[in-house]
Amino acid sequence: MINKKSLILLTALCSLPVGFTQAATINNAGFENGWADWVEKEPAAISGVKYRGSSSLKIQGKPGRVHQLINVNKNTEYTLTAYVKGKGQIGINDKNGLFKSKKFDVRNWTKVSKTFTTKNRNTLQVFAKHNNSLGNVYFDDFSLTAKGGGNDNGSNIPSVITNGQLFDLEGNNPNPLVNSRTLVFVPLQTKHTTSNGGGWRHEYKIKPSERKRMYSTTESFSAKYKVEMSDGAKTIIAQHHGSDTSTLMKVYIADSNESNLIDSRRDNGVFDVYARLRGCNDSKETVFPLGTIRSGESFTLTMENNLGTVKVKAFNRTAELKVKDDNSAYFKFGNYLQSQDSRGNDCGSRGDSESFADCFDDLGITKSKITLTDVSYTSNH
Repeated sequence: MINKKSLILLTALCSLPVGFTQAATINNAGFENGWADWVEKEPAAISGVKYRGSSSLKIQGKPGRVHQLINVNKNTEYTLTAYVKGKGQIGINDKNGLFKSKKFDVRNWTKVSKTFTTKNRNTLQVFAKHNNSLGNVYFDDFSLTAKGGGNDNGSNIPSVITNGQLFDLEGNNPNPLVNSRTLVFVPLQTKHTTSNGGGWRHEYKIKPSERKRMYSTTESFSAKYKVEMSDGAKTIIAQHHGSDTSTLMKVYIADSNESNLIDSRRDNGVFDVYARLRGCNDSKETVFPLGTIRSGESFTLTMENNLGTVKVKAFNRTAELKVKDDNSAYFKFGNYLQSQDSRGNDCGSRGDSESFADCFDDLGITKSKITLTDVSYTSNH
């Protein structure tokens, strides 16, 4: 019986411990996901008048304001920046005597910034507000940079993912890169299929020329996932694949009745998030339940491969295992919509796009959108 409230950790004798740390984050920095992660005080709205992407924040008058609590390092110098248009103010407040802000009055989109040093606190409030005058003011593309480092919120998509040198894209219409900080995967639009595939794909995967032995690879991946799925849907959002059709690691989001998960009930709008790892001495995969989520909600996933020891973490739970070796393994992530009904039965059995379309139509799967922000990826490739 699995204790679902405890840390889930299974390590084979052939595994080694690995660690993972996570940077501070300004979530939804460009308001692409509406009000997600921000606290809003009217009059304020999400606007299509944007600097980048598809959205921005519009504050229409006093006392309009938004704010977000973020984690920072103590006694560290940071620079807060945003692109703005109109007359307003950005700043930080730690509710303990540290208040720094930058007022502006600009007609066109302009980058403004405010540098400050944190005190003996590791949380503070980032805010944007109207400047008590007539007219609308717009805000977009917030970022936070620590002195001596790069973008501390880790929100820009690493170019190694999108420049075509290390990763290939499966399903290129639409392009998942909607702005410099956001990836959106929509397989119901791409309808991309591959041989031996089990559904429609919209994914990045390591190029064939860059694949290497699993036991000689070190890499880490982290992203915030926003999930928008029809009840009964099932998708793979990250995996390590072997040189044949076998997989070494898979992370699922599924509204299904698979046993030994946290919810394990199908078609009820509660999606289990779980990992499957194939141990170095195992012919079958081991299942690790991680958490549950509903459509429209978000969670952070991290993955680390340390010479074949794979660690997957979400919802403060961890799955860890030394997986099977493979001479041409590769990492992939995105939205691989499975052509299975909520009982786990394949219904796109012919394996072609038409049969997948019939399957998803029969199951009532009309929505499968995975939005990634705060993406990071490093490796020894």
